[in-house]
Amino acid sequence: MATCQVKSIAGAANRTHVIRLLEPGDFDSGFLETLNSLRETGLTADEAVQILDNRLPNIRTYVLLEDGQVAATATLMVEQKFIHRGGIVGHIEDVATRPDKRGRGLARRLLEHVIEEARAAGCYKVILDCSAEVEPFYERIGFRQAGRCMRVDL
Repeated sequence: MATCQVKSIAGAANRTHVIRLLEPGDFDSGFLETLNSLRETGLTADEAVQILDNRLPNIRTYVLLEDGQVAATATLMVEQKFIHRGGIVGHIEDVATRPDKRGRGLARRLLEHVIEEARAAGCYKVILDCSAEVEPFYERIGFRQAGRCMRVDL
């Protein structure tokens, strides 16, 4: 897996926050529990490591660690389009914060980092899908409604 510059940020109450790419050791440091707050994964740590190993290099999962434990996570998928003269779009997926860590600005810090990573990758836009109840959170970060999400369950 490609390495990523680790970004340390000062946290509230003298806590240490680090943002970096997901590593296999994070599966034993709260990553799956954090993601389970979004939707139950049903994965063991070994199964999750296999998925991480199989991901393409344009799919990057970031974690925000608080005192060495995963407190929040988000995934950035970088897609080169055929339209917009081959422009690059960033898709944000699977944004999750551990329930006991919510309301402290951790997801916001992480998403600001992910957006900067998309900018550095040359993305001309970053998009995400979310439910109506969390739209105000994303709007405060700078996202705006731009269409409708459609889906087919298979």
